Amino acid sequence: METGKMINRISNRLRRRSKKAQETIGITGAKGNILDYILVESEKHNVYQKAIEKEFGLRPSTATEVLKSLEDAGLIVRIPDETDGRFKKIVFTQKAEEIRSALREEIEESEEILLRGISPEEQECFMRITAKMLENLEEED
Repeated sequence: METGKMINRISNRLRRRSKKAQETIGITGAKGNILDYILVESEKHNVYQKAIEKEFGLRPSTATEVLKSLEDAGLIVRIPDETDGRFKKIVFTQKAEEIRSALREEIEESEEILLRGISPEEQECFMRITAKMLENLEEED
């Protein structure tokens, strides 16, 4: 079985599809998913770089680079935390708010395409299996 190969193929196709859609709103690649995460999670709690690293499995240097790019594009700002100035809260800007719906729509469309013809039970099974695969890989780190 070539599990890794299939996961890579799905990832590449999804990335290609997202790139096309996200280019129309001026954001590409992982930046779109990370910005969406910031937009959604900021409504519930403060967002910090560590949470983004964990959510997306990024190294600190990679997360810093992506966040710097979003900051340079005027989509986020990093401000010192009120209780501990060593930490920087990641806050989305009005410019990010303006592309929120287009970004969310692209993500939801991709999700719909991925899950077309797959029952809720199969989806649940897939999520359990892939979570275990990720756990297996993380044990190796």
